[in-house]
Amino acid sequence: MSSCVEPFDTDTEISITDALVVDARLTDQNIEQSIMLSRTFAFDSDNPQPETQAEVVVNDDLGTSIIFNEITPGTYSSNGPLQLVADRQYQLQIKTQDNTIYISDFESFPENIPIGELNAKRVTNNSGIDGVAIQVSNSNASLTPNYFRYEYDETYKLIAPDFNPFDWDEVDYDFFCEDDDGWEVTVAVRQEEARICYATNVSKDVILTSTENLSGNNLESFEVRFLGNDNPFIAHRYSILVKQYHHNANAASFYNTLNDFSSEESVFSNTQTGLLEGNLNVQNSNALVIGYFELSSYSEKRLFFNYEDLFPGEPLPPYLTNCFIVGKPSLYPEGFHATEINGKIVLDGNDSSPLIEGILSGALGFHSENENYRQVDENGDPDRAPFLVKARGCVDCRVFGENVMPEYWIE
Repeated sequence: MSSCVEPFDTDTEISITDALVVDARLTDQNIEQSIMLSRTFAFDSDNPQPETQAEVVVNDDLGTSIIFNEITPGTYSSNGPLQLVADRQYQLQIKTQDNTIYISDFESFPENIPIGELNAKRVTNNSGIDGVAIQVSNSNASLTPNYFRYEYDETYKLIAPDFNPFDWDEVDYDFFCEDDDGWEVTVAVRQEEARICYATNVSKDVILTSTENLSGNNLESFEVRFLGNDNPFIAHRYSILVKQYHHNANAASFYNTLNDFSSEESVFSNTQTGLLEGNLNVQNSNALVIGYFELSSYSEKRLFFNYEDLFPGEPLPPYLTNCFIVGKPSLYPEGFHATEINGKIVLDGNDSSPLIEGILSGALGFHSENENYRQVDENGDPDRAPFLVKARGCVDCRVFGENVMPEYWIE
C-alpha cells in the first residue's frame, strides 16, 4: 500500500463546477436526431441543470447549416428526420445565453459495418457463474482498426407466480359508519390483465471494443451482456436489441477515458479525475466544456430466446420478489372498539388499519380469504385478518412491467 498513489494539492485542482456538458452523438440513421446540453453539478446536488435557450447548429464542409431547436429544456432536436451524408464532414456550433461560443472539430462518418451475428450462448464466466452471454460478431475488409460502442434494450416476459383473478375493490376508512359496515375491504373480479407483463431495461454502462489488438479486423463473439442463470429476466422469454455504433479512434479514446474516470478502480490508479477533454473548444471566453461531438455509423440486431432453450429441464430462476411469505394483516388493530355517540356508531381506535394501509401503499396483493377470520384462538382473541395477502408483485405483474405486449415481440 505504500507509495501506490501520488498525492495532489486540492488547492490547485481544476474547478469544473460550471462547465457546459455536451452529449452530441449523431448517427447515419434517417431519424430525428438530438443533442443534449446541461451543466456540471456538485455531488450534493440533486440533478444536472439543463442548458436552455442556446443556439445549436451543425454545419457541413459545404457551408450548409442544420438548426437544432430546443424541444424540452436542454434537449435540442432536428426538425424531423435527419440523415447526415457519409462523405461529408460536419462541425457542431453552440452559442449559450451568455454569448459563449463552442465549436467542435470537423468530423466524418466511419464506414458502416453491420452486425453480422448476434447470439445467446450458455457459458461459464471468469467468476465461475453459469449463465448466458450475448455475443456480437461482424466482419469487414478494412485495413485499419475499427472501434465500436454498444448499447442495448432488453425486454423480458414476466408471469406473476401467484396471480389471482380477484383484486381489491372497495378499500376505505368509514370512521362514522355511514355505510353501516365500518372500515371496509372487499374484492372483485379483475378488469385488467395482470398475470403476464413485459418489462424493458436500457443499458447504462459504456460498452467499448475494437479490433486494434486483433490479428484481423473481424470482431468475433464480443460479449455485450452477461446474465447469470439465476437472473429473473431470463426466467421465461427474453429479448435484447443490440445497438452498434462504429466511431473513430478519437471518440474511442474519449469514451475509454470516461470509463476510467467512472470506474471504482480509478481511485487507486494513476489516473486523476479532472477535465475530460473532447473535440469541443471555447472560442471567446475561459469557460469550460466537457463532451464529444460524435459521428457514428449505426447497426442494430435483435434476438429472442426462452430459458428452456439454453437450460432444458432446469429449475427456473427466482421471481423478482419473495413470494413465499403469506401475511395476515389485521383489518382492525388490537384494542379497537365501537362507541355510540348521539345515536351514531363511531369507531374508536388508537391506530390505523394494517390491512388498509398496506393496500393503499401498494404493498399488499390479495391472495385468498382467511377461513379463520373472526374465530377465537386459545387466548380468547379473535382473528382480525379477513384475507391472506402476499407482496403485490407476486399476484400482479404490473408492479414490475406493462401488461401490453410490445409490437416487436415474437412468441
